[in-house]
Amino acid sequence: MKTILGLSLLGILSLAVACDETAGPATPPGPDGGTATVDGGGAPVVECPAPTSGPTHHEGDLPGDEVWTADASPHLVDWDVSIADGHKLTIEPCATVLVAKGKHIWVAYPGVTTGSLVAEGTAEKPIRIAGQTGEPWASIYLHAPGTARLAHVTLEGGGGGDFEDHATLDMIGDGVLPADPVLFLDHVTVKGSVGTGVYMQRGATFLAGSKDLTIRGSGNDDFPFPVQIEEHAMDALPSGTYTGNKIDEILLRTEGYGVAGGGLVVDATLHERGVPYRMGRLDGLDNFIVGPSDDRPAATMTIEPGVVMRFAKHNALKIQASSNDEPARGAIRALGTAEKPIVFTSAEASPHPGDWRGLWFGGNAMPTNALDHVRIEYAGSDCSCSLNTCSAITESEGAVIFTGQAPGAFITNSMFKGIAAHGITEGYDGTFVNFRPTNLFEDVAGCVQTLPRPPSTVCPIKPLPACDGL
Repeated sequence: MKTILGLSLLGILSLAVACDETAGPATPPGPDGGTATVDGGGAPVVECPAPTSGPTHHEGDLPGDEVWTADASPHLVDWDVSIADGHKLTIEPCATVLVAKGKHIWVAYPGVTTGSLVAEGTAEKPIRIAGQTGEPWASIYLHAPGTARLAHVTLEGGGGGDFEDHATLDMIGDGVLPADPVLFLDHVTVKGSVGTGVYMQRGATFLAGSKDLTIRGSGNDDFPFPVQIEEHAMDALPSGTYTGNKIDEILLRTEGYGVAGGGLVVDATLHERGVPYRMGRLDGLDNFIVGPSDDRPAATMTIEPGVVMRFAKHNALKIQASSNDEPARGAIRALGTAEKPIVFTSAEASPHPGDWRGLWFGGNAMPTNALDHVRIEYAGSDCSCSLNTCSAITESEGAVIFTGQAPGAFITNSMFKGIAAHGITEGYDGTFVNFRPTNLFEDVAGCVQTLPRPPSTVCPIKPLPACDGL
């Protein structure tokens, strides 16, 4: 590491920009050196004194634990900096870090070592990480078992790496379950990321207690979403603000690491975070799966009121992927309200019936399933399935498909709208379950409901009735 003594013009300007990040006129600190607030507003005033010993240049491997002080700002990352071998980099409150074009701060990369980054400012003494010359720097690129803790930090103009979906914060797990909690965020702002703001992959997730994440002005045509996460990160997704980006949706996918063919294998909640979730990105290849395919305990996905899930074309929400007649190993609890329904819909800009497949319940659905005040729209695309029925139909597609006996009519007070096929396909050998009484079906091209085949496998009525006969 190299230090250049004396305060440069770049350092002065950088600190001025950093201290201008929050609203309110400058006010002197109190007599005890403590914080002050804007009169009447209660907003904190930034109190970052001008540094006296910077700028400081950095590159290469940290030789040991290191502290980047506010007084030595701006800290200029001229080449990739690597935090490894159990070392810790601490960035002080009020510090400014300026990263060269295309350069990274690596933490425990490539995952065969450990390391930690701690950049915890305060409302009055924030930290700023940005580019050196106005050109995009790459990212904070962290690999488990490394960790990072960021509080009251603004990360500006990142995402200039040659890979990592042009993310500013790129977190990599070890590719097996359980998930790897690697990143803590508290009042962190990511703005102007070339692509994704925060990218969680290969089983990485947020550390408990993360909150108040803001991402704005980020995304490009290839990577337009403020956040990309996988199934085992959704429960810890921080509260925050995710608007003002290329596409204001959170990309959510299942990867199934450590579970062959599986998806979500632990109980988890999909939180309402103010923007829709984009369910998958690839046409027909990004089904979202709930429940393991091995002998792990069953998993339940809970969805909060007001959540909107927008499915990529020809994909499905599969509550257990298999279609055997054994008890299912996944369940879904989507309990909306009349004021805040839960919406399952198409991700197409101009949605049409049959854009996506719908909900698939594999096996005999668990009695803990419950959907209330939900809306299922534009579903019914090809399921590539042929199921048992006693209805006079030629196709099995439906907005909701049961391949095994449902325990009861657990979809209530809900709307099926713009469905290209059947509303509910009961495609199993068992007893008919009537979902009509409390639900509404509008613009359903096929049957509102189909009839299952009786356990005797012999349909009792000849000729077969159209739909459910009701």
